[in-house]
Amino acid sequence: MILKNQEDADKSMTFTFQVINETVRLANIVPGIFRKALRDIQFKGYTIPAGWAVMVCPPAVHLNPAKYEYPLSFNPWRWEGVELNGATNHFIAFGGGLMFCVGTEFTRVQMAVFLHCLVTKYRWNAIGEGNIVRTRGLQFPDSFYVQMKVKD
Repeated sequence: MILKNQEDADKSMTFTFQVINETVRLANIVPGIFRKALRDIQFKGYTIPAGWAVMVCPPAVHLNPAKYEYPLSFNPWRWEGVELNGATNHFIAFGGGLMFCVGTEFTRVQMAVFLHCLVTKYRWNAIGEGNIVRTRGLQFPDSFYVQMKVKD
């Protein structure tokens, strides 16, 4: 199959990009995004005065059970039919607004190429079981080993 442009490539890899969205939702490496309140803001009964620094915690947003059913579960199908053109109030893996990451699309394509190679060229098996701790990202305090073999 010959892909004529990036839009064709994106359409042909829909599930891959759903996996990428779910991966960065669960394992976002950004612990916090800092912003400055430009005016007084009312939020949940509190006033954030103009000029104050505000820290948004993406993992708290991405693990919100009010937005994501079973937020700790890896479920790429939750992104089926969802169009993402930048950040939303519930998905800020690459920042948002004027501070949106300029490398977002490059990162997504790099992740897609990596996943394509991983899935098509290798077989892997988990060796033993390790604990997965979800904090600001994913941690494996007892290690987590994977055996990889080139596919025949």
